[in-house]
Amino acid sequence: MTTIDNLWRQLGAPHNPALLPPHFVKSTLPRMGGMVVTLQRGDQLAGIGLLFPRAMASDGMRSYTLRLHEIDQRLSDELVHAALAPTPVRIYRPSDGTTFAPPTTRPAGVWIGLPQAADLPAIAALYRAVWDSQPYPTDLFSAEFGPGTALVATVDGQLAGFLLGFLRFGGAPNAPNELAIESQVMAVDPVYRQHGIATRLKRAQANDALARGLRCIQWTVDPLQLPNALLNFNRLHAIAGAFARGYYPVHNALNLVTASRFIITWLPASAHGRLGLVDGGERPALADLPGVAVLNDGPKLMPAPNDPPYIAIALPPGWTELQRRDLAQATAWRDATDAIFAEWVGWEAGKYVIYAVAHDQAGNHYLIGRPAGSWVWEENS
Repeated sequence: MTTIDNLWRQLGAPHNPALLPPHFVKSTLPRMGGMVVTLQRGDQLAGIGLLFPRAMASDGMRSYTLRLHEIDQRLSDELVHAALAPTPVRIYRPSDGTTFAPPTTRPAGVWIGLPQAADLPAIAALYRAVWDSQPYPTDLFSAEFGPGTALVATVDGQLAGFLLGFLRFGGAPNAPNELAIESQVMAVDPVYRQHGIATRLKRAQANDALARGLRCIQWTVDPLQLPNALLNFNRLHAIAGAFARGYYPVHNALNLVTASRFIITWLPASAHGRLGLVDGGERPALADLPGVAVLNDGPKLMPAPNDPPYIAIALPPGWTELQRRDLAQATAWRDATDAIFAEWVGWEAGKYVIYAVAHDQAGNHYLIGRPAGSWVWEENS
C-alpha cells in the first residue's frame, strides 16, 4: 500500500487529474486481475503503468491495456513492450483518449447512451458532488481506452447520471476464467433520483455485456446502504456471495467508519439474474420466509439454529445519517454486521448468498440469504 502511495506522489498526486484514485489501485485493480508495473531507464524510474484486463484468448492467454504514465520523457513503445514481454499489451497514454460519441441532441425524457465529449465536465462535477473527491479521469470513457462500460443518462438533454466499468478476468463462481465486467463507479444527480436512472443504467450495461458475450458483472457496495441493497437485490436480482471487511482504505462523507464491502455479482444470463432485466422487483415480507433466522437485533448478535433455510440481517435505518449523528453507534453496527457477513456469507457449501431485502411489520429492513448453490448460475428457468 505504501508503495502505491509513493509511486502516486512521484506522478504528482493528489494534484494530477490523470491519475486514478489510489484506493481503486490498491483494492479493485488487483481483484479485477490487473496490476501495477514500473518501467526503468537504467537505474531511474521512467514510467508507471496500470495493466487493465483487455481480452482472454481461447487458450487462456490474457492480454491487457497498459495505462502508461511517463516520468520526464516519453518512452518508446519498443522499450515498453520489451520490458513487459511476454505479456501482450496495448499501450495507452491518458492523452490518447479523445474519441467519444459524435455530438447529437438527446431526446426529451430519460435517455441512456454513450458519452459525448461535451458531457465530460458534467461527469466530473457530478462525481465531485456525490463523493467530494477527485473524480476518475474522464479519458477512461474514451474509445481509445476502451472501457468495459461507458454510459450516461440524460433527462430532457441534461446529464443526470453516468456509469463507468472496466473489463476484468473472472468473477462468476462457475466461470472464474471468463472475461467479465467490473462496474466501478455510478452516480445519479439527486435531482433526478425518482426517474429510475440507476436501474436503467445497470440494465443497459447488462444488455450490452450480454450482446458482447459477457455473462458476469461485478461491483462492490456498502452492505448497510438500504437504497443500494434494494436496487441490487430486489430490482436487478444480483447477489452477494463474498464480503471484504475494510475493502477500501478510505474515509469520506459516505464512509466515516470502516469501508467494508459486499462483492456484488450479477449474472443476467442466469434464471435468477435475468429477472433483473425487466420491471417487477419484489420486496418480500420477513413473515413469508419460513424458518428464517434473524442474526442480529440492531448491533447485538443473536443466536442462530444450525443450517436455517434463510438468514436475515437487520439493516440500520439511514446508514449515512447514522454515521454523522452517532459515530459510536455506527461503529457498533459495522462491527456486528461485519462479524455476521464474515461468518455466514460465501459461495462454498455451508455458506449463504445474499439475494433480497425483506421488511417486517414495523417497517424494518433485512438482508436475506439462502444457502449457496447452483441456483446462482443455472440458466434454465
